[in-house]
Parts: sequence; C-alpha cells; structure tokens
Amino acid sequence: MFNSFRSIRPGQTLIEVVIATLIAAMTTLAVFSVVLSSSVSPKKADKKEISAMMLKQAQQTLQTFVSAQPGDPAYSPTSSKGPGIWPADASGTLALSAGHHDITSLMPTELLTNVDGTSCAATCFFTYDVADDHSAACVGGSLGSATELSCKTVTFNIKYAD
Repeated sequence: MFNSFRSIRPGQTLIEVVIATLIAAMTTLAVFSVVLSSSVSPKKADKKEISAMMLKQAQQTLQTFVSAQPGDPAYSPTSSKGPGIWPADASGTLALSAGHHDITSLMPTELLTNVDGTSCAATCFFTYDVADDHSAACVGGSLGSATELSCKTVTFNIKYAD
C-alpha cells in the first residue's frame, strides 16, 4: 500500500546536470585564477625590488663623482675611459656632464626577460639625464662676491620586462 506513493527517479534532469556543470566550472576557474595570480605577483615584486636596488646603486656611484677630486683614484674607479667617465655609461662623456646617459649595460638578465621567456632587450632601458640647475638656490657667495656653483639635477629612467 505504501508502494504506490513512491516516486521513481531513473536519472537526473537536464537542468540539474547543467547547474552542476556550471558550479564545477566556476569553482575550477576561481582556483586556477588564484594559483596563476599568486605565481606572477612574486616575480613582479622581485623585478621591482631589483630595479630599486639598481637605482640606489647608480645614485651612489654618481655621488662618488660629485665628491671626488680629479687626481683622486676614486674619481673614476676601474675606468679605462679616463677620469670622470663612468665605464657603464655608453655615452662616453663625463658622468655628470649635462645630457642623456645610457647605463642599460648594468641591467641584469632578470629585468630583460618577460614572464613568457621572451627578451625585451630592444625596448628595455636604464638611463639618466643630467641638467644644469641655474636657480637662485645654486648661487652662493665667496668673499662677498656672487659666484655660480655647479648644481646638477639628475633624473633616472628605467623600463624593464613585465
């Protein structure tokens, strides 16, 4: 007598299968998205840290050119190009002379390689520009007479692989 009220379900309905498939697809997509984003972020952070260290090292190197005297051996350490010339600078001019200076040769291969393994050597760069500053802050007094001091403004530019 109770057997007549029992419903018979031989299989799943099409709507149930479609909804289960959509839930599984969304869950899989979410998991892969998290995994991929977590693997790319540390690489980008590492490149940003390396570029910041390169910039600091370049600033410190230029500071040695500011404080050194032309006769001082530290004026141009290990430079075969002559005193006051930074060996890494492709321009071949004095390290603090006004103009554009290319120091891309200092970039390590980590900064020249994209995430997909391709090289950006043709489009990546590390340069600095030096401009003479003739503002009022650079005019000083020497024994009562105004003399112009040698003030420079240095701007660094860096572009590295993603």
